[in-house]
Amino acid sequence: MTDSHQDRAPFHSAVLNALEDGLLVVGDDRKVRWYNPALARTLGIRQKDAIGMEFGSLLETYFLPIIEDDDSMQLLRHVLENGADLPSLLCRARTPDGTRRWISVSSKQAFPVTGQRLIKIRDATADLHAHHFRVALDQSPVVVFVQDEELRYIWSYNQQLGSTDTSIIGMREEDVFPENAEHLSALKRRVLETGESVRAAVTFTVAGEQRVRDLTLKPFRDVSGEIVGVAGTAFDVTERNRVEEMLREKTHELKKRMDELRCLYTITHLVETPGMTLDKLLQAVADTLPMGWQYPDYTGVRITVDGRDYFRGDPADSAWTQESPIAVHGKQVGEIEVRYLADIPEGGKGPFLPEEQMLLDAISKRLGRIIERLQVEAALEESEETFRGIAQRSFDLIVTSYLDDGLNYVSPAMERILGYSPEEMVGTDWEDYILPTSLLTWKEGRRRVLRGEQIEGLKIEVRRKNGETAILELNESPIIEKKAIVGFQVIGRDISERILHERLREQAFDMTERNIAQFAVLADHVRHPLQVIMGVADLLDDEAVAAKLREQVRRINLQISELDREWMESRKIREFLKRYEL
Repeated sequence: MTDSHQDRAPFHSAVLNALEDGLLVVGDDRKVRWYNPALARTLGIRQKDAIGMEFGSLLETYFLPIIEDDDSMQLLRHVLENGADLPSLLCRARTPDGTRRWISVSSKQAFPVTGQRLIKIRDATADLHAHHFRVALDQSPVVVFVQDEELRYIWSYNQQLGSTDTSIIGMREEDVFPENAEHLSALKRRVLETGESVRAAVTFTVAGEQRVRDLTLKPFRDVSGEIVGVAGTAFDVTERNRVEEMLREKTHELKKRMDELRCLYTITHLVETPGMTLDKLLQAVADTLPMGWQYPDYTGVRITVDGRDYFRGDPADSAWTQESPIAVHGKQVGEIEVRYLADIPEGGKGPFLPEEQMLLDAISKRLGRIIERLQVEAALEESEETFRGIAQRSFDLIVTSYLDDGLNYVSPAMERILGYSPEEMVGTDWEDYILPTSLLTWKEGRRRVLRGEQIEGLKIEVRRKNGETAILELNESPIIEKKAIVGFQVIGRDISERILHERLREQAFDMTERNIAQFAVLADHVRHPLQVIMGVADLLDDEAVAAKLREQVRRINLQISELDREWMESRKIREFLKRYEL
């Protein structure tokens, strides 16, 4: 072919070739008469011999394969092959280079005389993107604009600060935003001069309300790359700034509360420090308190308790002070004073926060309770020391036993009684020493004391370290903590010798009883023969012999009467001894 498709153009080819839309002319014989370069680029047509190609073949070869929507493909095939007019149809397509695009196709009879039909294939992707762009920005807090080198607005979309998108065209900053004109112009000139992007937050006043916009300014370049203006976006961040400000305030408040909690925790931890005295504690509290206030570096503290002062920082007077009393058992014993040692920004009622006064009051109350506790602990320690001294010197054994730990305290008297040292017995159980003959008695007593009863006079037999048997008399009482019985205490003594003496005494009483009885029998046995002798003396003729016999009988009777008297005295003494258990 000697002529090209350009030569067959129905009108001036230079104009048609400059179009971005693809154009295709089909004759009445349904053969391709002409197409422009835009169509060749869109469909990837590179052969000049496409001129004269049957339109259906060109359609199947170059156009329909790039359409991704089957319904659109069927409609296009039907309309274009039948030569019907087609309004603009938007199809999803993938161009030969693999790019996804939106293609707009339309068809109409352009030259009725010749019967030629004009088909326009246009890349509508940019238009669709622009539409999506406008839909997304519409009623959003984002504004888009372009200004020329003289900083006149040449395009705007979504303006929301009074002016409309059309009314702002041709205006400068002093016409639209007079209050911010100088600042805005300086930012935009910097973009024009440096070619760099600039981002800044600018506050505008609209209808008496302040609005904050986050501006992003970029150089606007022509096709040759020359800077010909400024393109920018403005994002309304008023609400976001308010939220961020509230968040900063809340964060600051949270940090203050954390500082206060850390201050309270530190003070609580100080109390638990081993060897902590009241003097050390009060000084440590004075050193710790500033961390709970807004300006710890400028905070001074004075704690007064029972006339003694504990300082942190310069004790000089200050215009700003807070005080809180320290009370122990309802009586004020001192106070805590917090003061600022330098000029501090003042709030509504001075530089101190209400929460700081609350913290100070909480610490003073806690110090009061701590002092009460220390006093109680000191009294308890003194009482325990006194008790321990008594227990250490007592001749009676004292033992405390907890349910889970066995014997946990054994007084020194146990070593004298059983031969075991307290160290040997701690951690063991009573059952390790009680003889089998007394186990039932012991267990019954333990059951009763663990029910809350007091047990007195419990006698048990135990084994000494040397193997001998000892008899103990015990008094038991429960140990109660937090309304629960957790163990029991035993106080007892060794009654082995007393039991032995009681047995010997009983034996002596029995022997005495037998001797008294024998005395009575003996007297009876002696008196009967004496009566016989007296009868014989009365029958004797020899008065001298009879008189001697009567004298001897009288003497014997006197001895027997003395025995009777001593017998009566012995009975009285025995009854007295038994009555008073002597």
